[in-house]
Amino acid sequence: MMQTTPKSREMRVQIPAGAQREQVLEAVQHATGDAGLFISHIGGYSRTKYPGAVHWHFKRDKKEKGVLDATYWADGPLFWLTLRNNEPQWVHDAAPRLQDAVAARIAKLS
Repeated sequence: MMQTTPKSREMRVQIPAGAQREQVLEAVQHATGDAGLFISHIGGYSRTKYPGAVHWHFKRDKKEKGVLDATYWADGPLFWLTLRNNEPQWVHDAAPRLQDAVAARIAKLS
């Protein structure tokens, strides 16, 4: 019998109750630099399941393959990184750094 493995995993950051949407967006922007990344795309995410969610693509280098995804949904409030198994190694290495950087910036909001 063939065993299947998930194609991705999520890494979450706890968002404190009462955190304002603009505060979280600013924290993510600053955390991006803290983690040595840049934002290559900002858009929406699953408008029916997570209306109003903000979705980012992070990269380390413009020419490098791979992207690290993150989503923030204020109504949750939820923030998560999506780490696809088929992404290059730099994405797997950068994900915990970005998670920690976002968590540190978010902790300063409380």
